[in-house]
Amino acid sequence: MARAIVLLKLTREGAMSIEQARAIYEETKIFFDETGYKIVDLYATLGEYDFVSIIEVPDRDAIKHLFRRGVLAAGHGTYEVRTLPALPFEEFLGVVDELRPSEATQQEMSLDYP
Repeated sequence: MARAIVLLKLTREGAMSIEQARAIYEETKIFFDETGYKIVDLYATLGEYDFVSIIEVPDRDAIKHLFRRGVLAAGHGTYEVRTLPALPFEEFLGVVDELRPSEATQQEMSLDYP
């Protein structure tokens, strides 16, 4: 499973119709159930973004589908959407380790330079 962070900012129209938030949330849950996605967490926040959601999707290709959903949602005019693919920190460290040259490579490099 892959995860994404979704940042939502209410537009003026969205703020004026905030009472529809529950209906939009329920509609989104139905969409997610149909696609195999999962809302891991959803928070109402103060600051630059009004809502922050952590979404779990079957694979990285599904994140493209999330972008399409975000574009469609933004088309309703109630909020702006930012979707950020997310990598667990331990997996990130694995990527960093893969970038680091191995000891053998480091020794070879030190032999090349007097």
